[in-house]
Amino acid sequence: MKAYNEQWIYNRSIVEQAERWHRQGLLSDDQVTRVQKEYPVEFRQTNGFIEIGLFLFTTVAILACYMLPASVFWNDIKSKYGYAIFNIVAGIGTGIIGQLLINRRLLYRNGIDNAFAATLAGFLAFGLNQLLPEEWSVATHCFATLPLLLLILWYYGDTLIAFFTLAVFYSALFDSLLKYDWGKDAMPFIMMAVSGGLYLTVRQYFRRYPKETYYVDPLNLAQWIALIMLAASSNYFVIRELNGLLLGPQLRNSGLVGAPEISLSSLFWILTFLIPGIYLGEGLKKRNRMLIILGTMGLIAAVVTLHEYVALVPLNVALTIGGLILIGIAVAGIRYLQKPKHGFTDAPDEDSPNEFLTNVATVAAVHATGVAQQSPKNDLRFGGGNFGGGGSEGKY
Repeated sequence: MKAYNEQWIYNRSIVEQAERWHRQGLLSDDQVTRVQKEYPVEFRQTNGFIEIGLFLFTTVAILACYMLPASVFWNDIKSKYGYAIFNIVAGIGTGIIGQLLINRRLLYRNGIDNAFAATLAGFLAFGLNQLLPEEWSVATHCFATLPLLLLILWYYGDTLIAFFTLAVFYSALFDSLLKYDWGKDAMPFIMMAVSGGLYLTVRQYFRRYPKETYYVDPLNLAQWIALIMLAASSNYFVIRELNGLLLGPQLRNSGLVGAPEISLSSLFWILTFLIPGIYLGEGLKKRNRMLIILGTMGLIAAVVTLHEYVALVPLNVALTIGGLILIGIAVAGIRYLQKPKHGFTDAPDEDSPNEFLTNVATVAAVHATGVAQQSPKNDLRFGGGNFGGGGSEGKY
């Protein structure tokens, strides 16, 4: 019922984790070979640079095939509904051809299938919105497009489609709030509540389905975007400048220069520093790399916001001081973590922070192969580990 073989995707995560452990010397050659045989992966494998090239080439080829009949039959389809039907037919045709290639060439996120999924979504969404009444608002068009994008996301589990879906969702929410007088004042709080709810929903999904592999990348992207939107919706600079843009005509008529002061400014100043601080604190506590990165970036943005409105030193001096402080923290952290302390280390880690959540399953797979383990080093201990949320956090 889905575009890809789910068992192969699960096997792929098992094999890749086993290969990483093999490179680290934790598994023998016989063990990793046996895992590869017991968990076959028939997908065609490529690297990231080739995937980008194939995606761009395939997208150009699809658009060329789209433009040729559109130009030939333009007189027949130039009406609104004719062009809408043409786009829908083009989207369906793109989906059929893409699925045939996926099945015959055993593709899985190697660029070609991603291009077919993206162009399929674009053609169908464009055709659908042409059929809708023109007097509908942007929010209504976005809400009408969301079910289509969610269906495509369910079928492909593609990260790019997930990004489009989230962008359409937030655009619909933003535009719908602008229609009401109270919506502009409540927008930051609604955006924070929705983003926090989205993040918690994804976390709950990972806890309920710890072996999920088909949607792990889109769900991890949803966590990143939700946390970014939560921090941005509480940032004083974003709220004040956005409010100034929305009041643009009134500001020009009143002769004011720059965005005016917002209500509850003290609250938003506190949230500007508090939310990134919570991210960083939870990230250090749970060893969650995503929260550590976002917390650090959020605190930097908070300091930049403070400098924007309360400039204590010139900009070039502030940049120099900030750069020296960050370099100092980086050097001190590297030196301090040369030996693991409190679960943190500066040693290179081959494991992606958000990609896999099947490490425990991989251990079981290795044991299930029946191959005798090589003698571990004296300081090597297994057991006691737990992972969750796409492998982005846990105890080691």
